[in-house]
Amino acid sequence: MTLFLLISGTFEVTEVNLDDIRRQLTDLNYKADKMRIVTVEAMDDEMLESSTKAEGECFYNSYMNVIYGRGERYVLGYRCEEKVIDHAIIRKGDKYYDPTLQVEGNFTSYQYAILTEFTVFDMMTHAKSNKDFPPDIAYLLKKANKFKNVIDTDKLNKK
Repeated sequence: MTLFLLISGTFEVTEVNLDDIRRQLTDLNYKADKMRIVTVEAMDDEMLESSTKAEGECFYNSYMNVIYGRGERYVLGYRCEEKVIDHAIIRKGDKYYDPTLQVEGNFTSYQYAILTEFTVFDMMTHAKSNKDFPPDIAYLLKKANKFKNVIDTDKLNKK
């Protein structure tokens, strides 16, 4: 299945095949059918300007943006591209944003597979047990038993 996005009143075909994305996530020991896929949108200029947006530092940027209230949730998951890419973004209200990619310019909305979302308190608690680093995919896999809803621990333990 190819995904169609409605952008500015016209359909734009993305190169994202959701069946392929789910297959890749399953191969990575996730319960792909339990993961939500959302659209990451562009922030308005004012919101982007006030955001932490160090180049190539999505985990740090998302962490700092949630700490300083520029986002309500730290969102960990995968950018849905030809090959999925682990990535962190933020959620504010019911919208998802990626200041790290947007600041690079020529930002286009894209699909994102959510593993988990952290409130500021949960994010900081997990960072404390991760040597003060924001939670990332490696951290989640180390704590797989706490994230059984999206991590296939049976499959992971067989490796």
